[in-house]
Amino acid sequence: MRDKSILKKLKAFREFDGAIINRYPAREGLLKFIQAGDVIVKWYYRGDIAVQVGDDDDIVCGIRELSDVISEALS
Repeated sequence: MRDKSILKKLKAFREFDGAIINRYPAREGLLKFIQAGDVIVKWYYRGDIAVQVGDDDDIVCGIRELSDVISEALS
């Protein structure tokens, strides 16, 4: 259910529409990530969501802030 909520928020941005979800083994608890251009959104088993733009550090946020963080990252 949580995956669907994250993906619904991401697909509201045309950059993420049709983007492929990749899965990692449980390294560092990372579950999945989706990439659009130089923006990568990662989510973890423990509930954290991280947004990375290019080589910058991750911006950790919750699902409620995700749309705002993505909007800022894409602008």
